[in-house]
Amino acid sequence: MVKIVDNIRKISAVLLCAACIFFPLSAQEFGENPEGEHELTPEELLEMENAQNEESERKQILPQELQQNFIIVELVRPHELNPQITNYSSDSQILNGLYEGLFTTSPITLEPQFAIAKAFKISRDKKRWTITLRDDAYFSNGEKITAGAVRDCWLRMLANPASPYSSLLDIVRGAENFRMGRCDFNEVGIYATSENVLSIYLNTPANYLPKILCHTAFSITHSNPQVYSGPYELELTTDRKYILKKNPYYWDNKNVILERITFVQSENAEDNTFHYNTGAVDWVCASVNQLNILDKAAIQVNPEFGTGFFYFRMSSKKPASIRAAKDLHNSLWDYPEFRNVIVEAFPWEIIHKKYLIPATTLVYPLSGYPQIDGFDYTDEIEASLKMKDAREKYGIPSETIIPLVMQVFENEFTEEEVAAIKNALEPLGVELKMMTYPSSMYYSTIASSDADVIFTSWLGDFADPLAFLELFRGGSTMNDSGWKNEYFDKLLEQAAVAATEEERMNLLGKAENILLNEAMILPLYRTVTSSVIDLSEVGGWYTNAFDVHPLKYLYKKRPKFKSNNIVMK
Repeated sequence: MVKIVDNIRKISAVLLCAACIFFPLSAQEFGENPEGEHELTPEELLEMENAQNEESERKQILPQELQQNFIIVELVRPHELNPQITNYSSDSQILNGLYEGLFTTSPITLEPQFAIAKAFKISRDKKRWTITLRDDAYFSNGEKITAGAVRDCWLRMLANPASPYSSLLDIVRGAENFRMGRCDFNEVGIYATSENVLSIYLNTPANYLPKILCHTAFSITHSNPQVYSGPYELELTTDRKYILKKNPYYWDNKNVILERITFVQSENAEDNTFHYNTGAVDWVCASVNQLNILDKAAIQVNPEFGTGFFYFRMSSKKPASIRAAKDLHNSLWDYPEFRNVIVEAFPWEIIHKKYLIPATTLVYPLSGYPQIDGFDYTDEIEASLKMKDAREKYGIPSETIIPLVMQVFENEFTEEEVAAIKNALEPLGVELKMMTYPSSMYYSTIASSDADVIFTSWLGDFADPLAFLELFRGGSTMNDSGWKNEYFDKLLEQAAVAATEEERMNLLGKAENILLNEAMILPLYRTVTSSVIDLSEVGGWYTNAFDVHPLKYLYKKRPKFKSNNIVMK
């Protein structure tokens, strides 16, 4: 999921080790109890302790008359409220209040937990999942959420070319053929076998299916976009403001405390700081002046399950006018020989030192994932030799200047850093052009961009290397680079049917190595999230590496002290 970069979030803060919270998935974690008792694992003990703490906190909940509104200040960007067609992390926070899927991610453990689903069974060959829905699950218009409604919802997504995550369902029998227009919807292996029972037939076993179904894109939507499946429904939308009100038909309505939640968008850091200090707002996830926040304990800064990186874009993905020109220079970066020149020459030390957590690889470190050697040093001699070989192989004269267009967020690099990149490439006969766009419009410009290298900040949507590697799978709807490698794709297929989790992780690690060997990416940093929220006053908000904070759990503990006499320096 793409993240709109807020440069304040890169400055400084306390770091937590997030990788250790990701654990392999098992059906037992969803309530399929084995015969006899078993000793509790450290993860289960942690979850029990968190649950006890949560129950203790919830005893501090204020009376309902003081839970009438909760105000969140966020970055400026119009929200896309169709969860099937957005891939912005900034949309996910409001969408988790409006919609819900069969499963949802625990904000404490980040493991999948039941939502609209209440149970599931897996067949002996691991290819058929039978999921039972709650009897009391309803849309916001009072209409029952049935297995048929779930099937219709997912078929709408598969049929929509604008759905960026639909290829995640390619593990389902017939799903890829249907979304590519090669078969009828009846051939998709998703069936409503009764009102409350959904059967899913897979091409290969996939024990990570619930993790995928936690994704916002697989939330249960209605054919009417003004009907919702989550704890809240949209009451009002104005310029830079979204007001959500409690959904009376939501299955867990009695445990939803806040009556209304208001999202206000602001890009003024000083105003945001003032409004938080005076108690006018409850949570700020937009820019602030951290030095002027009165209660420094309210500043929450933590690493996220994400990576900021450059990726090369194949000429086949560039606008038609550029492809029609058939200019050899526009396609030179399709070749790994030229891409590897850039990787060798790139001023890694200069660029990496600006980030709080530099990244040398794509995949965020996960428990059980092999250590991958990435990019962290510059070799000017090797870059020169590789460029000489590449020019000879493709018939490019040594005196020919090769253009390289990079696209980045506005203010991502200083003038000195841009100069360092240019100076590193000039001796190789590469002329750098840097294009910049404001974060609010950045991703909307990519489709029409002629850039050879594009910067992105990507958040993994579920705790698995596939959340990153799917970006480069040949048939993926998430593949914006246009790159395709048969061996890479084959390794992902083999990982899907691996006998053990260790074997699966090793195969995925080999796939990432191919991506690096082909020099398709230039990893820069691990993303960091920043919020201002007083956890002594707000309950149900938990620190986690996904920066996921489901609205249904939020509540006020006690009134915030308010003052109109604060002087901002």
